[in-house]
Amino acid sequence: MDKLTVLLPAVPLLSAVIIALLADAPRQRVARVSIGFSTLTLLLAAAALALYLYDPRTLLVSFGTAWGSLYLDPLSAIMAFAVAGISLVVHVYSARYMAEEAGYARFFMLLDLMASAILLMVTAGDLIMLLVAWHLIGVVLYFLLGHDTQRVAAQRYAFWTFFTYRLGDLPLILAAVLLYQAYDTLSLPLLFERIAAAPEVPTAFGLPLMTTVALLIALSAFARSAQFPLHTWLPYTMEGPTPVSALMHAGIVNAGGFILNRFAPVFVHAGEVLHLVFAVGLITAILGSVLMLTQNDIKKALGYSTMGQMGFMFVECGVGAFSLAIYHLIAHGLFKGTLFLSAGSIIGD
Repeated sequence: MDKLTVLLPAVPLLSAVIIALLADAPRQRVARVSIGFSTLTLLLAAAALALYLYDPRTLLVSFGTAWGSLYLDPLSAIMAFAVAGISLVVHVYSARYMAEEAGYARFFMLLDLMASAILLMVTAGDLIMLLVAWHLIGVVLYFLLGHDTQRVAAQRYAFWTFFTYRLGDLPLILAAVLLYQAYDTLSLPLLFERIAAAPEVPTAFGLPLMTTVALLIALSAFARSAQFPLHTWLPYTMEGPTPVSALMHAGIVNAGGFILNRFAPVFVHAGEVLHLVFAVGLITAILGSVLMLTQNDIKKALGYSTMGQMGFMFVECGVGAFSLAIYHLIAHGLFKGTLFLSAGSIIGD
């Protein structure tokens, strides 16, 4: 089981390295290598989920340092399976969709790096590993959205997305620092145990720790999942390739919902912040749904639809229905990825 957990983010990373070495190889060979490794990743994720269901014990794999560990629990197991499945579909679709585009090998290398970063995020077992993966997702997304270096609009909106993501990183970093100072551990399982045992710990400024940390995590999630008023970047990412739009709206934007669920032990002690999450989610859901109905561009309509669905997901978290939010997250990823990949056929009809 521990080897499976380590292989989940390692396999797509290995695929990216091999593709970098095969940059001058025929395009079909590059696609076969990437799709083959993506299939292997899905099989590993399915095996990890099946083994966890057979023997439901949480697993923490440490690499013997102060940080750098992977964590397999119900949330990471189901999320890894969903991410691997969506990633494989996007890889298969991209093999023909990107056939006439420049930078074919670079595109597949970036897809593999994105899959590795997302899998690293959902299986991160400590605060440092989580922050590293959280940051890498934004960096790789910048290069994916700006893949076509000749399109000025794509470069401009890729930078705007990158800037918004970096703003969203700061609250999460500060939250991690506060948690480490208060509980003297980087390990997420141990951290959650200590929070359950002693949640009422004041910060250095005398503020309630759980409320402060929950607010910071919520702000980071707002930026990553395009919640009002940090939503302006999402509709304009449609300038990127369609497979990137599918992967982003099916998985990457869901990172905000994942981070809220990962830190659910913090939010259960911060009712005031859950009220804020509910209010922001409700406003975003209404705004995204209304703006979706006013669009005449199908990809922008789907972008605003994602914004609305993320809002509903935050509403579910705001009322404490974290399990329902995860179900919503996975269901949204599956149907929104399908809609984006089918958008071209709908336009053609």
